[in-house]
Amino acid sequence: MLAAARDLTGGAVPSDGDLRTLDLPIGAVPDGALKPGTDLTARVLSGPVRSGEPLTDARFLGPVSVPPGSLAYPFRIDDADITALLRVGDHLNLYAATSSAAESADLLARAVRVVALPNPRTTSSGALIVVATTPDVATRLAQATTNSRITVALTPDTS
Repeated sequence: MLAAARDLTGGAVPSDGDLRTLDLPIGAVPDGALKPGTDLTARVLSGPVRSGEPLTDARFLGPVSVPPGSLAYPFRIDDADITALLRVGDHLNLYAATSSAAESADLLARAVRVVALPNPRTTSSGALIVVATTPDVATRLAQATTNSRITVALTPDTS
């Protein structure tokens, strides 16, 4: 089966150099294990993977992760520490707030699902979150990120 040859970040598309073959006893091979020769050129990791970790279909974004009529939309939040509270599959309400005291935060979307949390890079520019959302919400998010601070609130699972 395939395994990570080195630590990989969430949101990455593994190349041949990122992979190695792992021999496991038949009873130890997990369901959905990816076999050598599997084409991963269009598959995106949903989260970080450690060196030597077996790769299964569940480690990648796929049609199940992004429902029909939706798209995977990446956006950056200012407070990178918030991502430590999040897990793939969580549902979030998204808010846009400006620095003006006269304005309040606007609700951009309700219960959007987190589909990937790429590993944070060593930067002070916040953290990236990828959500499955409608094109309309993606448009509102794109507009809001140009002049607002985006923040999130965890919501109950709505699946």
